Amino acid sequence: MLLAVDIGNTSTHFGVFQGEKILREWRVMTEGISGDRDIRKRISGYKDIRKVIVSSVVPSANRFIRKLFPKAVFVDHKNIGIKIRLKKPSEVGADRLVDALAAYILYKGPCIVVDFGTATTSDVISQKGEYLGGAIAPGVLLSRDCLHDRTAKLPRIELKPPRRVIGKNTLEAMRSGLVYGYVAMVEGMIARIKAELTPYPPLVIATGGMAELICKYTTVVDKIDSRLTLKGLNYVGRTK
Repeated sequence: MLLAVDIGNTSTHFGVFQGEKILREWRVMTEGISGDRDIRKRISGYKDIRKVIVSSVVPSANRFIRKLFPKAVFVDHKNIGIKIRLKKPSEVGADRLVDALAAYILYKGPCIVVDFGTATTSDVISQKGEYLGGAIAPGVLLSRDCLHDRTAKLPRIELKPPRRVIGKNTLEAMRSGLVYGYVAMVEGMIARIKAELTPYPPLVIATGGMAELICKYTTVVDKIDSRLTLKGLNYVGRTK
């Protein structure tokens, strides 16, 4: 068995795997991860966990995971097993590289991975399985919170599907801008990336907590895979 741990800026995603099958998964808030004493309890029923594979973009959380699992392997640009076509591979977040590897292994051929997390990232994988780079934008929830924190009158709203593009009040207008605005951004970015990737048409894969909401309103996404990062970590763990 293998435990995959994806430490993001907002939440940390855990998954217990038996071969390619995921047996259990759960999330905790990254901010309070060092205070979560239930992690050991959650895996107590899985006595055969032999490996712990971690991707992390939060250095402060790594100490807790290393203390909890001293033999944990942290994925980075050196051990991911994917060719990175950048001058400074160390700048790329481990989660983005894991997503890229998983997309290529699982779905074959060139891919664009759009991850709707704290940031909305678009990562590009070539026909040969090379990581080519991508784009980073503020995430949907980050933008929502910024609207509230940096304005005098805009509330912190619950994100729900907007009823129309033209909002008839502040709440509707904010939901329209956040949801349809991000849909438009994703569609525009995908079109621009595809134009640079010719002649190979890429498969577009979405993942992350807001993928289901945003991708409901667009046809440019071919596949939604909420477990993409965990699957990538599991693959790395099984092949190393």
